[in-house]
Amino acid sequence: MWGKNAVNAPWSSRSLGSRAQHAVFYALIRAAGTTVAYVLLFFVVTWYTLRPSVRRRSRAYLERRFPGAGRAAAWRHAWKLQWSFGQCLVDRAAAGLRGGFIFEEIRGEDPRPLLAEGNGVILLSAHTGCLQAATHALAEISGLPVIVLQHSEPDDVDKQIHEHTGQEPPYRILRTGGGPETVLALLRHLRQGGVLCLMGDRVEGSAEQAVRVSFLGAPVRMPCLAYRLASASGAPVLCVFARRTGPLRGSLHCAECIRPPAGLGRQAQAYRAYAQRFASALERFVLDNPYRFFNFYDLWES
Repeated sequence: MWGKNAVNAPWSSRSLGSRAQHAVFYALIRAAGTTVAYVLLFFVVTWYTLRPSVRRRSRAYLERRFPGAGRAAAWRHAWKLQWSFGQCLVDRAAAGLRGGFIFEEIRGEDPRPLLAEGNGVILLSAHTGCLQAATHALAEISGLPVIVLQHSEPDDVDKQIHEHTGQEPPYRILRTGGGPETVLALLRHLRQGGVLCLMGDRVEGSAEQAVRVSFLGAPVRMPCLAYRLASASGAPVLCVFARRTGPLRGSLHCAECIRPPAGLGRQAQAYRAYAQRFASALERFVLDNPYRFFNFYDLWES
């Protein structure tokens, strides 16, 4: 259930848990619901947090979010982050196996006027909270064709919500790394008034597709694809972060709307100011929700 990244390794979506270990959680959820799964999760999280190699994965983030924390406090922060992440994974499985996930509120910018403009909308998110359930909710709220650009690896064992239900998700999935043909497909989708869901906090691909911005007091690289597509299509970029509020409960925070002007071209540096706005919005979310930003590798490349 936890990605196996060393502190200086590139980000990976692969899980620490085996397929059989995931199956134990899925069986518990089917048979008894989430309560028993949370109990098992408590011991799993504690066991993993006792391992220095696992704690190193979140060290770069937690040292910046909680500067000056002593050894005991650092361990506690690592445990809380892993616990929050594990709860989201249990909820994601339960949403697929048993249903019942509810989003209680949408805070911040109202996405409906943006959807009504007819120019398409780019929903730009990060690895926060109950992201998978949020994607389902946003697809249903929009009432429009939705494409999700998603990273995956051949040996991923974490199942998505729709893989548990055996039904098609309420959106179309395109994989990252598809090259120019994928970018053109995304651009056509937006020009037809569709909704596109992207991640704005992790770079996948060449350095030419990213810009350096400030995040938690130090430089990081973040992708600029969303802003390039917005400039080419006229679609607004809405920064959206999900937050788990309780068992099978969550809320959406629509932080701000970014509108890059037309004609900015393909050079990444033309989009730096917009990537910085996203990074600043994410930083504000992280300061309020320190255990709901699931960063388990050195984003700062220190």
